[in-house]
Amino acid sequence: MSQLRYDGYDPQPRSSKVPIITLAARVATFASLVVTVVILQMNKLTLNNGYRVTYNNPFHSYRYMFYISILGMAYSLIQIPFAVYYLRAKKRLIESHYLLHVDFYGDKIMSLLLGAGVGAAFGATRDLNKGVKWSEPKINDFFDLSYVAALFIFIGCLGCTISSIFSSLALSEAE
Repeated sequence: MSQLRYDGYDPQPRSSKVPIITLAARVATFASLVVTVVILQMNKLTLNNGYRVTYNNPFHSYRYMFYISILGMAYSLIQIPFAVYYLRAKKRLIESHYLLHVDFYGDKIMSLLLGAGVGAAFGATRDLNKGVKWSEPKINDFFDLSYVAALFIFIGCLGCTISSIFSSLALSEAE
């Protein structure tokens, strides 16, 4: 058992929870964005007049949510191997001040983009579901699934925000 010296230094460092939380946040972000994309791809409806409603047609807000989710998945997929290495080795793969800035700004920008996707998704779904009187009762099923997709992009936004907090802490510790 290690004893603390009078100056507070512990010769056997305790394991930090930061690497596991960072990895969990990145994996949760990626997984929730995958679910968002899958739901949007599967959410299709053909109206009685033959018109086909999808995320891509005619709603621009859902298209934005789809492409931001793809961008977030790519960003998370790039970041996950670095988080795994950080968890296993207890140090960063590349100890560069430049890469800490890339993480910092990348996480901030991605959090903001995902947050805008959340707002677009919930706003469009609510306005279209409540504000417009549809003659098709099946359209409610389309909007219900759109709410589920919006919930998962929200979870992805929360995961990215947690990653953003930890990248901020890493940058401040390095300076």
